Amino acid sequence: MSFFRLLSAVLCGGFLLLGSAQAQQSNVEMRTCKFRFAWWSAPENPPELALQADKERVPFSPDIMALSVVVEYRGEPTAIVLKKTVSGELDKSGKPIILWLPYCTIPVGPGDTDLAVLLFPDEKRGIAQTRIFDFSQEAFPYGTVQLVNFTTARVAVAIDGTTFVANSRGVARYPKVFTKRSICSFKMAVAETTGEQKLLRSTTMIFKPTSRLLLFALESAGVSEDDRYQTEVIIDNFVKAPVVVEIPSPKGKAAPTKGKKESPPAKTTPI
Repeated sequence: MSFFRLLSAVLCGGFLLLGSAQAQQSNVEMRTCKFRFAWWSAPENPPELALQADKERVPFSPDIMALSVVVEYRGEPTAIVLKKTVSGELDKSGKPIILWLPYCTIPVGPGDTDLAVLLFPDEKRGIAQTRIFDFSQEAFPYGTVQLVNFTTARVAVAIDGTTFVANSRGVARYPKVFTKRSICSFKMAVAETTGEQKLLRSTTMIFKPTSRLLLFALESAGVSEDDRYQTEVIIDNFVKAPVVVEIPSPKGKAAPTKGKKESPPAKTTPI
């Protein structure tokens, strides 16, 4: 075979391989989802974070235990959160080279449209663990409560006599939806593996159809029995979009006026 025929065959083969690789890449199903980011507890030196969305990096800065930071995502089924890192190497101008390294990943299912992502930083390893919750209206509507059990025991919550239970490391949702402002009795208790039951909270709470609550049951080792279990709550309030109100002008014409926006989502409040 002559050199030119060999070169032609190699080039054709290369283009076929390139076309095959591009076809495989284009066959990757793209996902569209809304992410609500929050620190469970912020690291001592919070890193600069960005979400890799398709070919762009979208910077964001999570709040602590408040799901007020929302990032729209469109990309592959595994979303990647990146952390800005200054390397020990210098570029040609003598400046440190900036790297964006993986910080955590978020799996996005074909039916996921709205996910709450809690970040648990691991400062020694320079990464974060995540806990992800489906915040779609179907899975977690406004006007209800979801119990998240981080303990080794079973946890039960009773709201006006209606009880729901989350197993260890599990999640359970209040079976009802509040359609109006309601003042209810609230009780939370744990049932340990020994059979012992312990009442954690007994109080009165106000529930609204425009808010939803994530209740957390926590357990600390090496403390007194009275301090072993704690509770936290994240309240997510519904925020309406601005409404355009038509106000008649002095000449009888209408002048559009923007309505006010509701207050932003409330931050965590102890039960």
